[in-house]
Amino acid sequence: MTISPGTRLGQYEVQDFIGQGAMGLVYRAYHSQLERTGAVKVLQAMSPDPDTTARFKHEAQAIAQMRHPNIVNVYDFGENQGTPYMIVEYVPGGSLATRMSERPLDQSTALKYLRGIAAGLDYAHSKGIVHRDVKPANVLLEADDTPVLADFGLAKLLQGSSLKSMTGVTTGTPAYMAPEQVAGSKVGPAADRYSLATIAYEMLTGVIPFDGEALMELLYAQVHRYPPAPSTRNPSLTPAVDDVVMRGLAKNPADRWESCGDFVDALAAALHGEKRAAGARTVVMRPPADVAAAVPASAVAATVAGPLSAAELAADSTPMTLAYPSPPAPAPKKSHRLRWALGALAIVIALLVVATAGYLLIRPRPSLQLSSGVVRAGGTLVVTVSNGPADQQGEVQLMSVVHSVPFQADTNGNATVYLTVPLDTQPGDHTVQVCWGSICPAAQTVLVLAPAAPPSPTPTSTPTPGASPTPTAGPSPAARMLALGSGRVPRGGTLYVSGQHFLPDRTITLYFTQGSTTIVDLPRQFSSSGGTFVDKTFKVPSSASVGAAAVRACDPAACAFATFTVTG
Repeated sequence: MTISPGTRLGQYEVQDFIGQGAMGLVYRAYHSQLERTGAVKVLQAMSPDPDTTARFKHEAQAIAQMRHPNIVNVYDFGENQGTPYMIVEYVPGGSLATRMSERPLDQSTALKYLRGIAAGLDYAHSKGIVHRDVKPANVLLEADDTPVLADFGLAKLLQGSSLKSMTGVTTGTPAYMAPEQVAGSKVGPAADRYSLATIAYEMLTGVIPFDGEALMELLYAQVHRYPPAPSTRNPSLTPAVDDVVMRGLAKNPADRWESCGDFVDALAAALHGEKRAAGARTVVMRPPADVAAAVPASAVAATVAGPLSAAELAADSTPMTLAYPSPPAPAPKKSHRLRWALGALAIVIALLVVATAGYLLIRPRPSLQLSSGVVRAGGTLVVTVSNGPADQQGEVQLMSVVHSVPFQADTNGNATVYLTVPLDTQPGDHTVQVCWGSICPAAQTVLVLAPAAPPSPTPTSTPTPGASPTPTAGPSPAARMLALGSGRVPRGGTLYVSGQHFLPDRTITLYFTQGSTTIVDLPRQFSSSGGTFVDKTFKVPSSASVGAAAVRACDPAACAFATFTVTG
């Protein structure tokens, strides 16, 4: 899909590129008849299959019908070259995430933002719509500082499509995800309320509930552990504030506040030192050890004690709030055998965590290499992808102009992709990146030159009667291109070689050259198919010297070179 300034999407004309988010690319667009500016969200992370497209239309219609001062308006939606897009209200005031990173929020400002977010969420929940990705980055600020929720429902639109995090969890942002969302269970309005409580925790303490955790530990903590009470991180907060926030972060969705508005009202009362009403529900939170013990190994769900009954509350005329966490009941004395079994289980779990962390640290990062740092518009780059997710579909994307080429990595996570630069690409520096879903871990810059001017036609003289016509030369063939599977290969190792624009169905000969030595080992010969060959193996001679070397591929008419480094 290619979008550039001047592209028309419905009644809107794209003006310029704004940025890139988890869902795709964002552009500024203008409706000339309405004299209205909008933001175009191109949902590149969605797979263009018929089921996903139909679901997109159904969900987009529901989202577009919402009208609330704290929800970004959806003006239009549709598809361009098979890729869905949405045109939404343009909010130029930045995001709540940026505001929170600039300076701590005072309590009155925090409550103002939380009330606006809560009002928008409660309205959407009344329409049967769940956001699924409530976080400060998805809260935009109007010129008058009014918070408005963006990307409403896009997480659901992307569920089941190609957008998955590299851990395989469902869509969402891990730091703000509810336990049931991490577990892949049914997600309802309570998940948005959990995310709102997480934002409140961050506003009041300056950190997220599970601060400093790596991704896997964070996902585990969201399900099995309780965070420190807010007052332990901000001593100015009272136990009443702890009680309100920790109920919002209850593991069991049924134990959370009945609405976002109820949560903010209770939080405001606690911050102002007001007593809660006698009928307010008190939730007793069990300690984390009980939660972990209640969850079977096959499920990622947490259990929290239910609310006290009305009879229990009526037994004492004075409302009582239990501080978080409530102390555990005295445990019966365990036998030595059980203690040893639990100790062994803890050691096994610790070893698994350490092994997983070690693998993530030593595993090579995905990378890409370009056959050249300079290419003309209309030309082709050979993009070599290494160390990606094995057997996974990905995309090589040319940014600024949106142009992508899908590929399938092999069992080693490697792939060779031919990326043709569109003829209308503007000259200048452009970014080539490799992506899996919304994760784009590697990128390179390429300089795109203006397309070569076509040769002027040579006038031909009138043929002489009876004389044989002189054949005219055809267009010049594209330059032969060669790409290697790796830039570093040990002596005696195997190199994967790919090429294109060679003479079709002719014998190709591969040579290894290094320094003044033209050929170190016997050349490898094979026949090309249509002028292209992919992943031909070539063994680097064991007698090669450590340092720079090259592979030369020749057909009967010409050759192409590609360099690499021989390692010891």
